[in-house]
Amino acid sequence: MSNSIAQSPPDRPFDGLLPGWQGTSRELFTLVLVYAIGLGSMAMVGMLSPLTTIVARDFATSPAAIGWTISLFSLPAAITSTLGGGLVDRLGPRRVLILAPLLLALADVGMVKARTLWLFDLSMVLAGIAYIGVLNGGAAMLMTSLTGTLRARGMSLWATYAPAGFSAGLLLSAVVAQWADWRIAFVAHGVVMLACVAGVVLLPRVASAPRDLTRSPLAQLRAGVTNPVLLLLALSAALPNMVSYGTSLVAAGWLAETHGVSLAASAGIVAGAKIVAVLTGSTVTGILLARAMAPLRLYAGMAVVGVLAQLLLFVPVSPFVAAVAGLMGWIFAFGALSGVCMALLPRVAERAGGAGLGAGIVNQFVSLASFLTPAIYFGLSSWQAWVAVAAGALTVGVTALRQAGRMTGEDGLSA
Repeated sequence: MSNSIAQSPPDRPFDGLLPGWQGTSRELFTLVLVYAIGLGSMAMVGMLSPLTTIVARDFATSPAAIGWTISLFSLPAAITSTLGGGLVDRLGPRRVLILAPLLLALADVGMVKARTLWLFDLSMVLAGIAYIGVLNGGAAMLMTSLTGTLRARGMSLWATYAPAGFSAGLLLSAVVAQWADWRIAFVAHGVVMLACVAGVVLLPRVASAPRDLTRSPLAQLRAGVTNPVLLLLALSAALPNMVSYGTSLVAAGWLAETHGVSLAASAGIVAGAKIVAVLTGSTVTGILLARAMAPLRLYAGMAVVGVLAQLLLFVPVSPFVAAVAGLMGWIFAFGALSGVCMALLPRVAERAGGAGLGAGIVNQFVSLASFLTPAIYFGLSSWQAWVAVAAGALTVGVTALRQAGRMTGEDGLSA
C-alpha cells in the first residue's frame, strides 16, 4: 500500500436518477447523505441508552432487560457482517442504502407502537439487521463513488459516524425526556430516516466489486476471508474501537467517582467530548493522508498519543480539567486511528475482491471486539488495568499494520 491512498477508484458508471449530475457537488452530496444515514443508525442506540429507566417503567420490567434490548442491536452485525458485505457486492451499495433506512424507520414504528417487551426487542433486532446494511453499504458507496483526495477525507470521516451518532442520540433523548413522551424521539428518528430514503434515490449506481462474476459467491467470500492484508487491517481497525468502547463504558462513572461531579454532568461531558474530538481527529487524519503522509507513521504516532491520553484520563491524581483533556485527547487519537484504517480500506478491498466484502470483514472484527468489550472492561477493577489494555491493544494494532505493509511489498506503511 503506497502513500498515495487518495487515488481515484476505477471508472464506474454514475447512472442513478440524475445521470447528468457529476463532479464534486455530487460526491459531496453522497458523502453528506451516507454519513447522515450512519449517524441515524447509531443514534437509535444513543437515544435509548439514557431512557433505560423510563422505558423499563413503561414496560413494567427492569432496566437490565432494556440493557439486553440495546445489546440486541449489535448482535446481527456480530454474526453476519461479513456475509452482509458480500451481499452488498451482489446487490450494489445504492439498493442496500435504500433498504437500510426503510428498515430503520420500520423499527422506529415498532418501538413506538410496541406495548409488550418482546415486540420492542424484535424492533431492535430489525434495526440491527438494517445496521448491517449501513455498515457495509455506506462504506462501499463512499469507496466506489468518491475520487481523489475527497475519498481519503470521506473515509476518514466515515470512521466517526458510530461515536458521533451515539452521542447525538444521547443528547437528543436527554432533551426529549425532559418535556415529552420518550416515544417522540423515535417518531422524529423515523421521519429523518424516511427523508434519507428519498435522498438515496439520487445516489449513483456503482459496482462495489469487479464485474467478473465468474467466481461463485462462496469463492468471492473465500478470497476475502483468506486475504492476510485485509485481515491485518481489520485487526488494526478493531482494537482502537474496542478501547474506545471500553473507555466510553467506564469514563463517565470514573470521572464522577474520582472527581466528585454528578453522573449526569459526567455523561454529558463524555458525549460532548466524543462529538468534537472524534470529528477533529478524523478530519486532521484525512487532510494528512491526502497529502501523502505515511499511514503507519500516523497510526503509530496516534497510538502513542492515545496511551498518554489514557494515562491522563485515568490516573487518580489528575485534576478534573486534566482528566477531561485526557478524554478529549484519547477520542481525538481514536478518530485518527480509525481514520487511517478506513482510508486504507478502499485499496485493500479492491485487491480482496470487493468494497462491500472488505467493509464486511473489517466490520465483523469491530463487531466481535465490541461484543467482548463490556466483559473485559467491567471485569477489570483498576485504572492500571484499563491503561494496560489500551497500551497492549494499540501495540498489537501498530504491529498488525506494519506487517500488512511488509506483506504488500510497498513502503506506504513503513515507519
